Amino acid sequence: RETGQVANLKNRAQKFHRVLERLASHWIEEAQGVCDVANLELWQLLAFNCLPPNFWGNAYVAPPLEDARLSAMMNPYHAQGVEVVMGGDCSSFFALGESVLGGETLLHKSRDERDEIQNVYIKQGQNSFRFVGGGDVGSLGTSHCHSENFWAGANNCGSDIAPENFVDCAFSDSHALRFFAENCQTLDDIVAVCQSLIDNRALGGGGYEKGSIWLFADNSRGLVIEATSKKMAHRWFQNDEIVVRTNHFLLPETIEYSIGDHEGSLIRYERCAQLLEQASGTLTLAGCAEIARDRRNAPHAICRNPSDRLGSVTVSCSTATISQSDDRRCQTHFRNGHPAFTPAIILSPIDRVCDSDLLCGAHNQMSRKQRGFEV
Repeated sequence: RETGQVANLKNRAQKFHRVLERLASHWIEEAQGVCDVANLELWQLLAFNCLPPNFWGNAYVAPPLEDARLSAMMNPYHAQGVEVVMGGDCSSFFALGESVLGGETLLHKSRDERDEIQNVYIKQGQNSFRFVGGGDVGSLGTSHCHSENFWAGANNCGSDIAPENFVDCAFSDSHALRFFAENCQTLDDIVAVCQSLIDNRALGGGGYEKGSIWLFADNSRGLVIEATSKKMAHRWFQNDEIVVRTNHFLLPETIEYSIGDHEGSLIRYERCAQLLEQASGTLTLAGCAEIARDRRNAPHAICRNPSDRLGSVTVSCSTATISQSDDRRCQTHFRNGHPAFTPAIILSPIDRVCDSDLLCGAHNQMSRKQRGFEV
């Protein structure tokens, strides 16, 4: 209400509500449940999922972290710089086959956003596939994805695009990623589902008048999709390929819709590609974590620190492992918070005990008991 945009926000929430009614009505039920617990009106949470451009502006205030131990690690007040709306910069990659030590697919995403508390969960809606996800508290989408069907995905904000190529109050790139996770059994399903969102005028972008980029991988293939709200292009990858994306279009079919690439995206892309080329053949889960911590070219580093004063920091990282030989090794290794400061949380998107030494047997037994499995 302090922004003076209540009427505008209610109107946007109503438009977004209509999209959900057509394509994902169970999200409305989920949102209502959250609102009931948080003492919010439904329109408020829906509006949060389709905010107008530059909504936060210079009035954005980071969440308070007064605990001295937390402040010593990362003071959120120091993360707010002169360009507060620069959030939404991500670095993602996948590596296939013999480019990875052991031959297991790795898909990694480092997420940069406003310095807000993140969540991580295993979610399953009615008549939809289960997936590991995570992201902003209150978002109905997901910023990280590992499906129970043994594929993983990541969403990145794409290039700036012209207004006529953007549909407002529709699915963001994170909403679309959740939609793929819930509705696609294999990578083969994703391209058609993405096209259906475009055909239904239900695809927005990675931000206001920005495109979307998604990376997907299973145990033998990779897929990249770049899209505006009205056009999309895709490429398949296999064998021993390594593929990187940051926040600008690279496919010829989508480059023509870009109206500008940001310097930080170009710099992070080159650095990430360089590190992955050096690691090809020996890349490991730990190696992905080290790339996520890389500080070369700061402030436009892969790992964005609060001291960079860019208005966003690296708020979470996930690395999915997808094995051809052992389903128990299909895991998401999730760092909920800045990768330099937080330990990994290991989640398995399948009904099996995680075999990682980083997750103790007692925790596994408790998790399985809560889900009704015999211990």
